[in-house]
Amino acid sequence: MNSFGKILVVFTTACSLGFAAFTLSLVSGGPNWKGEAESAELTNDFLITSVAGEKPMYSAKNRKTDQGVGTQSTLLAEVVVGARKQQVADAKEKESELNKEIARIKPLIDEMRALIPPDQAGLVVRAQMLDKILTQLSEQIQATTQGIASKAAAIQVIQKTTQERREEALRLKNQLELMRTDLYVAQAQQKLLEVELVRVEENLKRLERRGEQLQKQVEPYDK
Repeated sequence: MNSFGKILVVFTTACSLGFAAFTLSLVSGGPNWKGEAESAELTNDFLITSVAGEKPMYSAKNRKTDQGVGTQSTLLAEVVVGARKQQVADAKEKESELNKEIARIKPLIDEMRALIPPDQAGLVVRAQMLDKILTQLSEQIQATTQGIASKAAAIQVIQKTTQERREEALRLKNQLELMRTDLYVAQAQQKLLEVELVRVEENLKRLERRGEQLQKQVEPYDK
């Protein structure tokens, strides 16, 4: 607010100096009214126009409110002076409004300043609490990270064991298929041997019968 007050003081001083310079130029009797009417300092706030005729009429109006300033005149100097006076009056009115606003805001500033120390103490406590929470979270993250690393190592061991079991299962499966093939071949050979055994037994029986027949044929000659 001090800076704002300083700005107002500088602005008011500048306006006063400008008006004083304008008054001095009136006294000296040689002002450049056209240049003054076209100056940026004046045209920023007012629009000065003229109506052509035997005696041109000049008038000014506020750019913001679009309201006329003073009265129309055939003298450009009179219109410029009226605009300057209105400019100074507006500046003083603005200054008065700002001073009132400053007076209204100052107590609020004092109240807010009184709240700063408790707020700062609260912020310090809050910062300390958050620091503790962050420390706890950091420790928890580290513990969790270590747990994840341990679990990852255990998972790798399990995966390795699973892979070995899978390979062992495939090997046993291949062995089982080979044994089934061998069993099938053995069973086929057994059937062939059984058939051959039956054939041999039949031949043996025929031979025994033939031997008995021959024995009977030979018996008369043995006596």
